[in-house]
Amino acid sequence: MFGKSLKGKLEPTTSGHGAIDLILPGCHKASGLQRLVERWKISLEQCVAFGDGGNDIEMLRYCGHSYAMENAPQEVKDAARATCPSNEEDGVLATLEKIFA
Repeated sequence: MFGKSLKGKLEPTTSGHGAIDLILPGCHKASGLQRLVERWKISLEQCVAFGDGGNDIEMLRYCGHSYAMENAPQEVKDAARATCPSNEEDGVLATLEKIFA
């Protein structure tokens, strides 16, 4: 149905819980963050990202500080600079509390 007409126009990526995101090539979370970094004139070291799915990989590689959730797939953990507790353990909140302590 879609196969040939959309080939090369959309990239599938996992977004967790068995879901698939279809994105335009090069139009991912990191590309949005890059626009903000340029607009706000901040450094990558001022960026913190958290992720648990394949749709977070580019963002985790891009930001100066990046955390994969403990329950993330290995490919996501490999893209991040560190891991933090799982979603079930409020890992983002716990890590932000440490960062801003």
